[in-house]
Amino acid sequence: MNEIDRQEIEELKQRDTIGIFFYTPLCGTCKVAQQMTEHVEKIYGNSIFYKANINQMPDIAEREKIESVPCLKLFKKGQVIQTIYAFHSVPALLKRLHPHLQQFVHD
Repeated sequence: MNEIDRQEIEELKQRDTIGIFFYTPLCGTCKVAQQMTEHVEKIYGNSIFYKANINQMPDIAEREKIESVPCLKLFKKGQVIQTIYAFHSVPALLKRLHPHLQQFVHD
């Protein structure tokens, strides 16, 4: 996952379907959730998910109504289509994301 800043968030949100993983650097749960998200990314492709350090953009956290970290938000053409706070396991994450990411599956 590539790290992005607040300006890139606004640009990327307008794409067809992307995920932004919001985290804080000292959050242990965020590190585990990031690893799970990276495993999912390998299945769908390397340009679906991006990460953003929410400590550097509190205005984005407020605007996007991020309640806690880790947080994965899926956007489709500027609209939030899914928000995930609980990253139980890679299979559980795949099950929740697959309906939105089917077009990215590699044969």
